[in-house]
Amino acid sequence: MPDRLNHSSPVPTAQTSAGAPRIPPTWRWVLALGVCYTLTALVSLYLSRQPGSLATIWYANAVAIAWVAFSPWRLAPLLVLVMTTGNALANLIIGIDPFDALLFVPANATEVLLGGWLVQRAGLTQTGITTPKRLLALLAYGGLLPLLVGATLGALLLSLAGVGTLADVWRVWFEGSMIGLVSMLPLAFVLLGGWTQRQPRQLWQAKLLALLMVAVGITVLSMAYLPFPFVYVVMPLLIAAMLLPLAGALLVTLAASITIASMQALGILVLPPVTATWQQGFFYMAYAAALVPAQVLAAALAELRESHAQLEQKTAELKRANEGLQQFVRIASHDLREPLNTVVQFTDLLASDYGPELPPSGQRYLKLVHQAGTRMRTLLDDVLRFARLQADETEAPLPVSLDQTMNELRDALAARLQTTQAELTVGPLPVVLGHASLLSLLFQNLMGNALKFVPPGRAPRIAITAQTADGFACVTVADNGIGIAAHEIDKLFQPFQRLRLRREYEGNGLGLSLCQQIAHIHGGNISVSSVPGDGTRFVVKLPLAYNARSDNKPERLE
Repeated sequence: MPDRLNHSSPVPTAQTSAGAPRIPPTWRWVLALGVCYTLTALVSLYLSRQPGSLATIWYANAVAIAWVAFSPWRLAPLLVLVMTTGNALANLIIGIDPFDALLFVPANATEVLLGGWLVQRAGLTQTGITTPKRLLALLAYGGLLPLLVGATLGALLLSLAGVGTLADVWRVWFEGSMIGLVSMLPLAFVLLGGWTQRQPRQLWQAKLLALLMVAVGITVLSMAYLPFPFVYVVMPLLIAAMLLPLAGALLVTLAASITIASMQALGILVLPPVTATWQQGFFYMAYAAALVPAQVLAAALAELRESHAQLEQKTAELKRANEGLQQFVRIASHDLREPLNTVVQFTDLLASDYGPELPPSGQRYLKLVHQAGTRMRTLLDDVLRFARLQADETEAPLPVSLDQTMNELRDALAARLQTTQAELTVGPLPVVLGHASLLSLLFQNLMGNALKFVPPGRAPRIAITAQTADGFACVTVADNGIGIAAHEIDKLFQPFQRLRLRREYEGNGLGLSLCQQIAHIHGGNISVSSVPGDGTRFVVKLPLAYNARSDNKPERLE
C-alpha cells in the first residue's frame, strides 16, 4: 500500500485557547512529518515486497492521521504537499513505476485528511485516549471510517488502471491498512499529544525495554514454531498493558505488530493453505485480535491511574482543609469558652446577689442573657465534640456495658425525669465494643430528645430495649413524642438542621449528627421510624463485645 497524509478542509483545531495543542515552528513540524512519513512508508513497502507477504501492512497513514489531527487547519496545504511527496518518493525508491506510484496518492491523501478531521471533530485531541471508549473512538474515526473511503477510492483507481480487480484490490488495501492503523495510530496519537502539549514522558525505562524484548521474543517463537501463534502473542502484550504507562504499552504492541509482519515477509510464518483469497482475511482478524485487547486494557488502566491520581490529590486537599477547620474549631472553642464562662458566672452572681432588687423587666433581661450564654457554651461543646469525631480522635474500643451506661444516664437525668414526670423503661442490655464516653453521649442525646420533643401536657414515656443478631446489638429508643414527618426524616442527621423553631424547643441541631457519627465510628449505624403525633423509634446498631455460645457463656470476639 502507499502513503498518504494530511487534511484539506478547514479543521477547527484550537490554536490559542487554553489546552490547545502547541506545535513547534511550522518548518520543523512539517519537516518532521515528512521524515516520519517517508520512513514508515519505506518500512511498510519493504515488508510488503518480501517473498511470502500476503499484503501490505501500511503504517505510514497512521502517523499522518495523528499529525493532521494535532495540526491547525492553516497547515493543511503544506501537510498535503509533504504527504504527497513522501508517498510518491517511497514508492519510487522501492521500485514502483512512477505512474503507478501516483495512483496511490489521492486515496492515501483522502484517507489521512478525513481521518485527521474526524479525530479533531470528535474532540480527541483535547481529551486524549486514556479511556477504552476514547481509544475505540480513535480507531473508528481515525481508522475504520476513513479507511473505508480510502480503500474504495484506491481500489477504484487501481482497478481502472488495470492493477487487479476492484474486489481484490479493495480487500488487500483494507486488510493491510487496518492492521497498520490499529498498530500505529494510538501510539502516534499519544506521542504527538505529549509533544504538542510539552508534557514530559518517561517512556524509556528498564521495564519497558525488558517487556519489548520479551514481546518480540515470544512473537518470534510463536510465529515460527507454535500452532495458533496469536494466542501466545497476546500474553506479553496484556502484561505490558498492566505494568507500563499507556505509551509504553502501545509501543510494545507496535513492536509485536512489526515482528509479525517481518516474520510473514521473511517467510518464517507459514499460513495454512486457503481455497479462496477472501479466506486470508481470517489471518488479519486474528492479527488485530492479538493487538486491540491489550490496547483497550492499557487505556482502561490509564484511566484508573489518572482517576487514582486525581483522587489522591483531592484527598490531600480535603485533608489539609479539614485539618485547618479542625484547628480553627479548637481555637475558637477554647477562646470563646473563657468569655462565655465569665458571662454565665457573673450573670449567676448578679441573679443571686442583686436579682431581688431588680425590677421584673431587669430580672427577665438577666435571665435571657444567662440562657443565651449557657446555650452558646453548650453549642461550643457540641461543635468541639463533632469536630473530634470527624477527626476520629478516639482511643481503642473496649467492652462497654450498656446496662451500666443506662444506669449512669438515669442518675444524670434524674432531675429532668422527675420534672417532666417521665416514665423510663430499660430492658436488659448487652455488652458492646466501643467507647463508654461516646456511647453515653449518644444515648444521652436520644433520651434528651425524647424528654424534650413532647406535646404540651403529655408526660414523656421512653422505652429502651435491645436485640442481638449476627454479632451486633440493635438498641431501640422509643418515645411518645411529637414524631417526625416522613419528608423531614432525611434532614434529621444533617448538622445544624432544626425541624422546630428554637422558641418552641431548645437545641442547636447537632445532637443527632453526633449520634450518627458515634454510631459510624463504632462500625454501626442509626435508623429512625416515626409517626407524627405518636412518637419516634431510633434503632442504634452496635458491634457486640462478646458472642453468645450455645452454653450461654460469653466468649470474647477476637
